[in-house]
Amino acid sequence: MGIFDLPAPLFAWVDTLEAPLLPPLGRLVVWGILGALLSMSLYRFLSPQQRIARGKREIVESRQRLYACDGEFADAWPLMRNMLAVALRQVGRITLPAVVASVPLISLLTWLSTHYGYAYPPPGEAPRIEVVPPALQAEWVGKPRPEQPAAPSAPHIVVTDADKKMLTTVALNAPVPTLHKQQWWNLFLGNPAGYLPDDTPVQRINVDLPEKEFLHFGPNWIRGWEFSFFVSLLIVSIAMKVLIRIE
Repeated sequence: MGIFDLPAPLFAWVDTLEAPLLPPLGRLVVWGILGALLSMSLYRFLSPQQRIARGKREIVESRQRLYACDGEFADAWPLMRNMLAVALRQVGRITLPAVVASVPLISLLTWLSTHYGYAYPPPGEAPRIEVVPPALQAEWVGKPRPEQPAAPSAPHIVVTDADKKMLTTVALNAPVPTLHKQQWWNLFLGNPAGYLPDDTPVQRINVDLPEKEFLHFGPNWIRGWEFSFFVSLLIVSIAMKVLIRIE
């Protein structure tokens, strides 16, 4: 589990509370609303709103002074330098609060991509599996083999070489389409499906898992969780910016 995955149990608990009341599509809309409320409120609390508003006015004034300058480049250069300095100060006021306010949203997106992104194939069906390096082969096992009684109940992938010799068996602990060896960035974003053993020649396994659909019309790109979530997130974020005047 990575740092951004720490709130995942809280998200799962809230989603469980919502489940009896709302279908998956409704819960995605609610998550978009909650994400907007949390991130925008946090940004408004952390950012110097009065200084940002004053900075906007300074940018407009410096731009107007530059446009009004009819002299040579030497006359315009101090105005250009001043406008750049004002703009950079404004960026400095906004950047840190925006980054901090995005942290809960990154955690939420990480959890949503696992919980609402993909599903295991139906019982009796095996997905297409791609192994890196491509000389190796993989087999989908829907449940642990009898010789592995201690293995978890998640589906397994058995990787063999060209001579059908088994190299490794890994459990796909969550419906995530990619398995890989643990990397440094997994300190921040963990892979809920687990990791490949370091001592195996297998570098990566891509599993063609079925994507979950929440809208049953239109092109494929609007049917997944992303469209419904981000539309509600964007609408509420804009509404908050306008109604409570977030700079």
